[in-house]
Amino acid sequence: MKLRLIPWLAAALFCGATQAQADDDYDDRYYLLPMGSYVLADDARNTDDGYGATLAIGKRITPMFELELRGNYLTYDANKPDRGVIGGVLCGLLPCPEPEDVEISAIGAGANFFLGRNFYLHGDVMGGDSTLMNAGVGLHFGGSDGGWGLRVEALYHDDEGDYEETQFNVGLHIPIGSRAAPKEVVEPAQVVPVIEPAPAAPVAPPCELPAAGQPMTLEGCKAGDVIVLRGVNFEFDKSKLTVNAKTLLDMVADALLRRTDIKVEIDGHTDAKGSDAYNQKLSERRAASVKDYLAGRGVDPVRMGTVGFGESKPMTTNETDEGREINRRVELKVVEIGGAAVVTYAPTPEGGTAVEITEPAPAAAPVAAPVTETLVEPEPEASPPLPAPAAAAGGNSQVTIGMMVFEPATITVPAGATVTWTNEDGSNHNVSFSDQQSGRMKKGASWSRSFTAPGEYPYQCSIHGAAMSGKVIVK
Repeated sequence: MKLRLIPWLAAALFCGATQAQADDDYDDRYYLLPMGSYVLADDARNTDDGYGATLAIGKRITPMFELELRGNYLTYDANKPDRGVIGGVLCGLLPCPEPEDVEISAIGAGANFFLGRNFYLHGDVMGGDSTLMNAGVGLHFGGSDGGWGLRVEALYHDDEGDYEETQFNVGLHIPIGSRAAPKEVVEPAQVVPVIEPAPAAPVAPPCELPAAGQPMTLEGCKAGDVIVLRGVNFEFDKSKLTVNAKTLLDMVADALLRRTDIKVEIDGHTDAKGSDAYNQKLSERRAASVKDYLAGRGVDPVRMGTVGFGESKPMTTNETDEGREINRRVELKVVEIGGAAVVTYAPTPEGGTAVEITEPAPAAAPVAAPVTETLVEPEPEASPPLPAPAAAAGGNSQVTIGMMVFEPATITVPAGATVTWTNEDGSNHNVSFSDQQSGRMKKGASWSRSFTAPGEYPYQCSIHGAAMSGKVIVK
């Protein structure tokens, strides 16, 4: 009879081993399981159905497996036979044993194999008054929050292999102690690709004088921008630059040499002391002085125009020393970027019309003629030559440079004549024809050129532009 239990246990072990993976979040506390038991008695017992109690203490080992220590107490009431009259007489004459009640106590071990959260297979073996073997199924209700639960079991009950019965158990599942915190699930680290931010668009530097110790740049400038050259000062009532002014203009020259596509206008301004006419001339000379210095540092004079505004454009009041100091200034105005001609506007009296001054296109070169040129530096004590007449019948002719003009502006000479230009101005000048030009002429310096072929020979001072020009007519 005992061999009948083997298939049940084998089925339980197989189902438990092959169940689907259960929830890892399980209650691993010890628990008590008091249950009431009811047994459908085997007919061979000659008793009524049994009843009793089962007590288990167990622990969940894995999400699907529990071990238990179980004790079982069962009692069966004996059947009282009805012998009738004949039976009573016979039992009175012969020994006739009375059926007795049956009590069974046993203790042992068992296991539960869960096939999900609630359904499980059960098997146990117990020894005591009899050797008991139980196998079957169970259901667990409630207790998901860590509290008490309800269990119901239906078992095949084998007593010594002599009796095969069905046993039902119903009881409470009581956890012992506090439930441990659920295990934190550590997500695998995700490799997130690093996305480099797009480089920020370069910010153009402001079109202004740099801070002390910083190089000057024109990279952020556009046409129409004006830079006030604070620190470009002159000797009192003169157009002669101070030492500090030259240092600042060195940076301006370097910036212009780096940006050869930029053309500028140099504007001179004065305060309101003195007459309008005097201040106008002074502002023109000071603007020209700045241009001369920048040209001396290698900046092409063609890229620079000059305008004197006198006292006509004050930045603030002329009633205070501080205000007058602000109004005395030189400005660098960006006129064109990209090589277009410089356009400037000379100041006009109130109600007048501005006069546009532009760089002319180079004049067509006359037929090449033999040229003899001589650059003569002045003697220290030499007195300035007298102004030359406007025309000469032959021989040599003189042109004087003074007050930013050639005098005379047009001179007529015969073929074979030599013309000499002498600088009597405080600024540096040169004489520039389309085919040749003099070097830089300081005050008192002279330069000569001979003309052998008839024609018209226009020229200008390339340092100061088309506003300072003249013409030689050879008959």
